[in-house]
Amino acid sequence: MTPRDVLLELLADPLPAGCVRSAAEQLKRLAAEEFAGAGLACGSVEAYGTCRRLVLYAAGVTGGQMVKTLSDIFPRILSRLEFQQARAWEPSGFRFPRPVRGLLALHGDRLVAFSAAGLRSGRTTEGHEALGPRRLSLASAEKYFKTLEHASVLVKEDGRLEAMNAALEAASRRMKLGIEAHEETLGECLYCAEYPVPVISGFAQEFLALPPERLRGVLRSLRFFPVSDDDGRLQPYFAAFRDGVSKGQRNVEDGFRAALESRLQQIS
Repeated sequence: MTPRDVLLELLADPLPAGCVRSAAEQLKRLAAEEFAGAGLACGSVEAYGTCRRLVLYAAGVTGGQMVKTLSDIFPRILSRLEFQQARAWEPSGFRFPRPVRGLLALHGDRLVAFSAAGLRSGRTTEGHEALGPRRLSLASAEKYFKTLEHASVLVKEDGRLEAMNAALEAASRRMKLGIEAHEETLGECLYCAEYPVPVISGFAQEFLALPPERLRGVLRSLRFFPVSDDDGRLQPYFAAFRDGVSKGQRNVEDGFRAALESRLQQIS
């Protein structure tokens, strides 16, 4: 049998950013265990997470009765995922942080049929909530990442991180100021957007009178990035990310500014 790639995607309502990384790590570990237990050989097993989906991707999988075996494995993997906060959203009792909206499961170009979370698996998914096609049909597992990228979804974390760093660097050059790309804040933003787009906004000059590290702490608590000059002095601007581009960018900037200034007024 010619090795083909295996794909499992769980599509959900927007997930809490703090649970996604752990869920993806669990997904990879559980899949490796289940594949080994079923005697399935594969070139690699990877898992990815965004604010709306968990994705398992195994390359070059071979083994006997492949589709039947995967149909048994996939619901077991999903049922073994653990979360600090989860609940059943439908009668089957499947527990997840948010309602599950779709299941995509393929071995190469063959559908892997199974049931979980009150849903049947299929070969369709969705693009970006605001930018991409509402429904996408996958011809094969191997076309998944390119199809989603064309629908404005960067599934892989390293792709989103690269886009975020490049966007901050470009904004920094335009402003001729430094944007403090705090690693922890980047890590949090990574799971808040499927197509991260930078937003540059500002705040009232008077708040620069606050102790610099206190001001930085408030900015980072909101997942905002401080802006400073060449000497490290904070400036009355900040960078942030939103998920995709749509009408009302100015409203987003104003909303971020209002949220920040409200928090700063509380500590002034």
